[in-house]
Amino acid sequence: MKIRVPLGIATAVMMILAAMVLPVSAEVVPMCTQTPVDGEDVETLARIATGGGEIPIVLCKWEADTTGSWEDGDPTHAVPGSQFLPPVTYEGTKTVKYYAVVFDDEENGDVNVVSWDVSQPENCWGNGSFVYQVMGTKVNNQDQAVTLFQRALDRGLLTVAEGYDANTILTEYLEKGTAAVWVGQADLCYCMPAGDYCVEANAVDHNNNWAEPLYNTFEYVPVTAFDIDFASVNYGSVNINVPKWVAGNTIFSEGDNRPTVRNIGNTYLQMTVVQDDMQLGESLDGWNVEWGARMGNDNANAVFYEPYEPVVLPNALTLCDQDELDFYLEVFKGKTGEKTGTMTLGAVQSCGSEVPT
Repeated sequence: MKIRVPLGIATAVMMILAAMVLPVSAEVVPMCTQTPVDGEDVETLARIATGGGEIPIVLCKWEADTTGSWEDGDPTHAVPGSQFLPPVTYEGTKTVKYYAVVFDDEENGDVNVVSWDVSQPENCWGNGSFVYQVMGTKVNNQDQAVTLFQRALDRGLLTVAEGYDANTILTEYLEKGTAAVWVGQADLCYCMPAGDYCVEANAVDHNNNWAEPLYNTFEYVPVTAFDIDFASVNYGSVNINVPKWVAGNTIFSEGDNRPTVRNIGNTYLQMTVVQDDMQLGESLDGWNVEWGARMGNDNANAVFYEPYEPVVLPNALTLCDQDELDFYLEVFKGKTGEKTGTMTLGAVQSCGSEVPT
């Protein structure tokens, strides 16, 4: 037996209005003279929204990137939730898509506004500050909405509101068209801080009722990376027992023989250096050459080291920043002529406590 509740409501209202305008002495003429068939009474219930109505509900939410795995920081989905890698390119961006499944009793999820407020991680690189608000659009194709939800479920990306479960959201809301998937997208820049970003999903219906926000986090996976604008360091003419510095600058320009480094990762970093003996060898009392390096022009941050000795420079290069690299050598003994060698530069992740105040 099919119960068409909306039609029953409309008919009842029309009958009441008709009774209000009939004269007292009027007769109501039956619409049908057939003897009615005995039937079964079925109670129908509805409550017409007056003013406020019911508040919408954010049933679940997730985030995804634009790669095939939906999370390039965890492509095998070993860890619940979303993990994204930074682009590791200067001025690159990472596109993140924000999803929410919204139910509204009067509007089947077709609410007025769905948005996501995103905040930085609270760690040694981020201070928890507001990043941006992302505005959403409704996924109008129901089959597409179901597919998007199932992909997120299969990949372990969902955060589900308390009192609900993923299977119920799928079978009782999305497949029946009583809830809707909403999506928005925005970029993270290459040097935004690594860590767990807090995402607050909000929904507002056409009666200005606000849903209870639903929160989750995604991880911007820490990656330490740098660019340099030089492939060699030329010390030029060097005298025995006379120290010599080759100074860099803060202008990133390849080929100027003025070494510069810039941070293209999403953590602070400290530069590491190791250098061979550049064919100068060693004597009974030690190596015939000493090396030095510093980032920036503060002598307090200079480090001096022997051949093949790996060192870490003490000061950190912060997010989105670049600085000069200066290199030093002093030759204690050596034959005249051109010498060549290899210096290896690297970086280690830093929390920033090493940054001079």
